[in-house]
Order: sequence, then C-alpha cells, then structure tokens
Amino acid sequence: MHPTPQHLTSQVYIQSDRLIQKPEEYTLIGKGRSAFVFKDERTNHAVKIFFTEFEHLAKQEADIYAKLNGSPFYPKVYEAGHNYIEMEYIQGYTFYECLEKGIYISDEMIEKVDEALAFARSKGLNPSDIHLQNLILTFDGEVKVIDVVRFTQEKACRQWDDLKEAHRRVYQKKLFVKRIPKLFIELVKFYYKRVILPLRMLRPNRP
Repeated sequence: MHPTPQHLTSQVYIQSDRLIQKPEEYTLIGKGRSAFVFKDERTNHAVKIFFTEFEHLAKQEADIYAKLNGSPFYPKVYEAGHNYIEMEYIQGYTFYECLEKGIYISDEMIEKVDEALAFARSKGLNPSDIHLQNLILTFDGEVKVIDVVRFTQEKACRQWDDLKEAHRRVYQKKLFVKRIPKLFIELVKFYYKRVILPLRMLRPNRP
C-alpha cells in the first residue's frame, strides 16, 4: 500500500523557510516566497508545501484553482490539505529560463497569457503578481500560469502590462536573438521593484 500525499507531506519538516527533512519519494524542484515545491516521483505530480507561517494560503490557493478548473492554462489540482496542494507537474521552461536559454518568447505566447488572465477575470478573480517565473512554456508548446495565490487581492497590478510593454518595445526589437544573462535579468528586476514601482505608488494615476 502506497503512502498517501497527506502521509508524505507530514514527513516534510520545514523550519522557517529552510527544508530540514523530506521523504525520499519527494524531489525538491523549487522554492518560492511562501512554499517549497516537490515532485512526487511515484505519481509524477507536483506537491506545493507552504511554510508554517503561510499554511493558511494552501486553502486560499486551492480555492482559486477550483475556480480556474477547466481552463487549459492552469495546472490541474488533485488534492489539497491544510498546508499543501498536490497538482499537475508541468514540464517546460519558465519565461525567465526562456530568456536565459535564448528561447524566443513569441507574440502568440504573450497572447496565450492574456487569454489565461482574461479567463481568471471572468471567474471574478484579479490576476496579480504575474512574473516571468510564474509563466511556463511547456515542451508541447503550450503556455501555463502557476502560483495563483495572489489572484484574490483587490489592488490593481500593472506588472503583466509592464512586461508586455517591455516585450514590445525592447525584447522584440533588440534582444530576441540573444541569450540574456541572469545577472542582467536580476538587475532589471531590482530596478523595477526599487525604482519603477515606488514611483508608480507616488503617482498612481499616471499610466
């Protein structure tokens, strides 16, 4: 008899945001601001386990995914518990990795993200915190959006609009044939968060 996801997640020990212990069936594949993500080697599913102080977000994100059920742009959810979500494991490259590897981010990919976000809005959600590491180009050429926990926040988020503008004005004209070094991407992210966003807060009515 195979251990259940709930049994395996109980074997994951996290101290603050540090991983102390995990079952051998789980392979760590990612770490975010509020959770670790593992691949369950038995089922080929992804398991997102939240840090102790963010456990309440598990139900919140599971409820959001339930509203998005049926859309091809979001992963399927198989099970959720008080601190975890078991979902579809998506194979591909994040848009961030596409920049690093020189994989062209096409207009069609941008349009698919727009479709995904429009679907979320049609379900009464407010897509927020859309960034390059939350967008995945699958090995089949499809686009997936992950990490939707902030889709219920009320304030407007311009991040995706800004990314689209950078894609149109800079990426398409100058950088689309090149691999972009990670250091450069991180510097742009730092400038955006520390300069552009604070200025926008001071002038909220500016486009």
